[in-house]
Amino acid sequence: MQKLKPIFLDTTLRDGEQTPGIYFTNAEKIHIARELDRIGVSIIEAGIPSMGEEKQTILKALKGLNLKAEILSWNQILIKDVIASLQAEVTAIHLSAPTSDIMIEKKMDKKRSWIIPQMEKVFSFAIKEGATLSFGAEDASRTDPVFLKQMFVAAEQLGAQRVRFADTLGIMTPAQVAERITYLSDGLHIPVDFHGHNDFGLATANALSAWESGAAVLSCSVLGLGERAGNTSLEEFAGVIHCLKGGIPDFDFVVLKELCLSVSSWTGISIPERKPIFGEKIFTHESGIHVDGILKEPSTYELFSPEVMGGQRAFIPGKHSGRKSIRHLADDKGYDLSNDQIDEFLKDIRQRMAQTRGIDAIKLFENYLLFHATMKQL
Repeated sequence: MQKLKPIFLDTTLRDGEQTPGIYFTNAEKIHIARELDRIGVSIIEAGIPSMGEEKQTILKALKGLNLKAEILSWNQILIKDVIASLQAEVTAIHLSAPTSDIMIEKKMDKKRSWIIPQMEKVFSFAIKEGATLSFGAEDASRTDPVFLKQMFVAAEQLGAQRVRFADTLGIMTPAQVAERITYLSDGLHIPVDFHGHNDFGLATANALSAWESGAAVLSCSVLGLGERAGNTSLEEFAGVIHCLKGGIPDFDFVVLKELCLSVSSWTGISIPERKPIFGEKIFTHESGIHVDGILKEPSTYELFSPEVMGGQRAFIPGKHSGRKSIRHLADDKGYDLSNDQIDEFLKDIRQRMAQTRGIDAIKLFENYLLFHATMKQL
C-alpha cells in the first residue's frame, strides 16, 4: 500500500522566531505565510497570542489572508491562553503541556495527576467557544510512554483533532522514534504530529522515521530555524520525501528556495554552501571521474536535476580534474586545447594547489586559456 504524503506543519513563525536574536516584521510574516501556502504547506503555526496585542494583531492579519493553509496558534494548556487565541480570531488552537516528570515537577511544580483534569477543563471551554484543538506533549521523548499514551487517548476522547509528540531536546534516534510513534499511534484514530529538534543533527532523520512509523503530520521550519540547534528543516525533509520516497508533485521547491533566501537575508543566517538541497555549491563538480560520468549521463552522480530545486550545475577546474573535464570547460568557453596543453595545465594547477591554499583555480584556468589564445595569434 502506498503511503500518504506527509502533512507539512510549518512553525517558522512560532518556534522559528524563537531562535535567539531573530525577529520578523509583520510584513515579513505575511510574506512567509503566503509563500508557505503557495509551496504546499497545510498548517502554519503562526505564533503565541498570549504574548500580547502585537502577536494577536498579526494573527488576525494572517487569518484575513484567507489562505488554503490552516493558521494555527500555540498555547499553554490554560483558559486564558485560549481566550487570547480567540481574541486573535484564531480558532485552530494548539494546546501544549509539559509531560515528562522533570518538566511537570521542576518547571510546573505540579504532579502527573494535574494534567488530564486540566485538559478536561480547558478542552471543554475551548470547544464550547468553537475552537478546533490539537494537543501537544512537551518533552514527550522523556515522558513515560504508558503515561503519554493515556494523555493522547484522553486528548482524542476530549475532542482533539491531532496530537503532537515533541522531541523537545532533540535526544531521540530514528530507531527510538520509530518504536515510540508506532506504540503511540496504535489504537489512536487521530493523526500524530512529530515535532523534532536538531540538537544532535538528527531532526530530519527522526522526522522521516516518525512519518514511516505512522506520524501523518510533520512539524518543520524554514532553514530549520528554532530553539538552540533548531527544528526539522522544511527544505531537507521535503527534499527527502520528494527525491527518495515517491515525490510530492504539488510541492514547489523553487519557491521554497526563494523563501529560504529571503529568510536568510532578513535574519542574517547564511545558508551553508554545502547545505543539503539548497546549498549554493552542491551541484558543483571538480573530480574528473564525476565530471566524466555527468557529461555522459547526469544521473550517474546527481539523483535529481539541479533545476528542480532552483539550482544550477557547475564544473570547475582543480587538483582532481581530468582531461575530459578540462576539455569540456575549454570547449564551453570557445577554446581548443590539445592534450599536451591540458596535461600542462593539470600539472601546473596540481603543483600550485599542493603548495598554496586558496588558489583561485577558475581564474588561473581563464588566464591559461587567454595565454594560449594569445600565443596562437602570434
